[in-house]
Amino acid sequence: MDMNWYAILGRITTTGPEDLDPLIHDGESRRKQGQVLPVSTGLPPAAELWQREDAAPSYIGVRIGAPLTEPAQAALRLASAAIERRVFPIILSRLDTCGLERYGFRVERVPASDPDAAIAAEDQLARFWNLAIIIDGSEIGLLD
Repeated sequence: MDMNWYAILGRITTTGPEDLDPLIHDGESRRKQGQVLPVSTGLPPAAELWQREDAAPSYIGVRIGAPLTEPAQAALRLASAAIERRVFPIILSRLDTCGLERYGFRVERVPASDPDAAIAAEDQLARFWNLAIIIDGSEIGLLD
């Protein structure tokens, strides 16, 4: 596995960074949200490009649609599952910041404003990463 999960475990803490934008911009955030535009060619990806070795980890998608109440606990569970079960979590976030970025997880942005674009983006990411399953962020606790 090319990810050092022990390094991620070492970064997990319950404290978080403060949002400095309101301090810099007189009490209001001026950060403009980006837009993710999925590429839709209609062509499936070439199977030869995505083949993996038998010893390669499985990839699972974790859909984050609402802020996590305890991102540190979620990070601990996901990193533990990655080490113990050889599953590599790919975070599919519909938020600007879901809370798992700071620990070193692979976070893919999915557009939140347009449901059709979100479904298309998740479908494209599922094919790209060859995701075995996509679970909701609220189900992270079920990975025990």
